Amino acid sequence: MTAAVRHPAVAVLASSVVAQLALLVSGPLVVRLLGVPGRGELALAWSVVLGASQVAMLGLPTAVTWFAASRGIEPVRIVSGVLRGYLVQVAVSAVAVAGVVVLLTGGGWVRGVIALAGVLALMLAVLGLAALQGLGRFGAFAVLQALPAVSYAAVVAVLWVRDAGSVTTLLALSLAGWAVVAAVSLALGLRSSGNEPTALPTPEQTRAYGRRAAIAGLAPIDTLGLEQVLLGLVASHYVLGLFVVGWAFETGPVMVLAALAAFVGPRLSTLAGGHREFVRRWLLVSVAVGVVVCAAIQLVLAPVLVWAFGPEAEPALDLARVLTAAGVLLGLRRVTASCLVGLGRASGATAAELAGLATMVVGMLASSPGDHPLRPGLVLLAAGAVTLVGQAVQLVRALNGPAPASR
Repeated sequence: MTAAVRHPAVAVLASSVVAQLALLVSGPLVVRLLGVPGRGELALAWSVVLGASQVAMLGLPTAVTWFAASRGIEPVRIVSGVLRGYLVQVAVSAVAVAGVVVLLTGGGWVRGVIALAGVLALMLAVLGLAALQGLGRFGAFAVLQALPAVSYAAVVAVLWVRDAGSVTTLLALSLAGWAVVAAVSLALGLRSSGNEPTALPTPEQTRAYGRRAAIAGLAPIDTLGLEQVLLGLVASHYVLGLFVVGWAFETGPVMVLAALAAFVGPRLSTLAGGHREFVRRWLLVSVAVGVVVCAAIQLVLAPVLVWAFGPEAEPALDLARVLTAAGVLLGLRRVTASCLVGLGRASGATAAELAGLATMVVGMLASSPGDHPLRPGLVLLAAGAVTLVGQAVQLVRALNGPAPASR
């Protein structure tokens, strides 16, 4: 029992739960500080910074993790070959995002500078966390993963007590934690022992595998807000509002299973054999975790939904239940994608993700203002099922076929 509690996967899962609890604290307090319009303005600025940063990475951190874990290479050796190009990606993305944030949300040059620094912090933090995953340092990874959400919740609580804060201030504080993560993770993950590596990938090999893994790692079905944009184009504002409320509960199982995937894929890459047994064991664990999280959310969903969003949001209850179930499938597809990437089969994970994305796009665009409010939840459920089945098929093929260098 003690050994199970000390397992690195438990630490990663616990950090995800802590981060979600912190968000449960900070979310309502931010609404009380800024009001609903201010909360929307902050959410827009944050989503632009986060979304652009994720896209601009082009899967490079995933490639660093895979090569480091699968070949036993110090991440610093891999990063040194691609760092200059990555910094160019960071700089171009940061400047563009700063302009977009100011254009969409206002706030002047100060907010633009904060957005620019935020992109820098996020992209370097993810690179540092990828290095820690490649080294198998999941304890440090778990602590740093939860740090931004926990520190943000603590500062927001102080501001709420003082009845002080603005959109620009809270944006800066939400990104400050990532700057700390970047500094610490890079310091820990990019240390060198001085040993000469073997089978060091070329920069082009690293970038190429990153590109093949980028879409699967980005998980665009439910991480970029595309589903909300598409639904907003064809459905009524009322349906979109119900969907946004329900989506808040969908993230529960997704975040927990995504955290588990952050352990499973890198650990799988280090194995010389026994891949099939490892994958089977951790997929069963993932299903169990997903079901337990979904059941726990379903039990408290009704009172929490009304408490968090008010009585006017109660019609979103049934949709929230469907979206929470969809979150299990979408979270499980994070684990299967991580397994495929860990086996060097990134292309298979990406192909299945694209199939699910197409399902989501067609389903959302086929909606109409007169549709039943459950329809968008069923669309995400279908998109998750398509992706999960596709990745499961690819995973069976990978486990039964010869191991590729990277595909």
